[in-house]
Amino acid sequence: MQAKVIFGHLLFWLVILALGTATIYPYYLDMKIAFIDRAIFLPVWWIATYLNWWVFMPRFLDKGKLGLYAFLVLLLILLLTVVQRYLCLFWFYPAYLWDDPSAAEQFRPFLPGKFIQFAAFIALPVLCSIGIRLLMRWYRESYQARQIIAQQQAAELNYLKAQINPHFLFNTLNTLYGLSLEASKKVPDLILKLSDILSYSLYESAVDKVDLHKELKLIKDFIALEEERYGDRMQVIFKVAEDLAPSISIAPLLLIPLVENAFKHGVKETTSPLPININLSQEGQLLFFEVKNQAPSRAITPTQQQGLGLKNLQRRLDLLYPQRHTLSTTWEGELFCARLKLQLDE
Repeated sequence: MQAKVIFGHLLFWLVILALGTATIYPYYLDMKIAFIDRAIFLPVWWIATYLNWWVFMPRFLDKGKLGLYAFLVLLLILLLTVVQRYLCLFWFYPAYLWDDPSAAEQFRPFLPGKFIQFAAFIALPVLCSIGIRLLMRWYRESYQARQIIAQQQAAELNYLKAQINPHFLFNTLNTLYGLSLEASKKVPDLILKLSDILSYSLYESAVDKVDLHKELKLIKDFIALEEERYGDRMQVIFKVAEDLAPSISIAPLLLIPLVENAFKHGVKETTSPLPININLSQEGQLLFFEVKNQAPSRAITPTQQQGLGLKNLQRRLDLLYPQRHTLSTTWEGELFCARLKLQLDE
């Protein structure tokens, strides 16, 4: 790491020196003299740049003291310009560049044009270092922010996906226990379906995307277990459009919460038969999933009917499909309707 830092500093000064030499070369038309002319700026460049980098920026710029910081940087450049002008006019130029120093007409340290030119040369690496430091700070802060957001979202998604409905699991096990007492031949098949549901929830959901047919199988297994539990009270109509694209993939566990919600409020709270209608269709890159159930009481508002499962689903959609989904719940007569519109990946 230390070697990379040293290399970065060396590269920075080589670039600054090359730029300075290139700008002054047309004046001398001699590369050696042009290089020496710029090289004598190195001491004041180093003083200005590293004093700014290690002292002024950490103490003033990074703490938001912009007025004081700007004043100190301008004062530093002004003082170093005066020093550099005297060094050049009364030592370097007479000794190395002027053939007849006594005849020179440039012994005026504060000649406006030259003074501004010197100040600009001294300010060049300072301004570059300010830009580099601000860019590094922006990258570091944005990288940290992205890391924090990614970690938070990953933790939140894992938490939301891990919330297997304990009531469903408990009731299903009770159903299996009752059937086992009757020595029913249905028990092995139902155990297999329950195993598939748990396997999907624990393992398949760990990936970012799953094939849509896997999500549909999960729903069918869930319905089969609930049909065995509720018996004649079940009136489920599950329609899947025949023209669905075979390669559709979605985030796991996006559709099942709508089905669970329908069973919770459409069947559990009454002893009379209540229908549940499930429809899945596609239009271009849009996937439509609709679940309708007849609730026992319209006194329940759509917000109350939503419960924890749909709230978790909404949060997952916000994280996984920002600006690419619509989840709505409404009443249509005696039917409670939950609709999900999802924009698929290209």
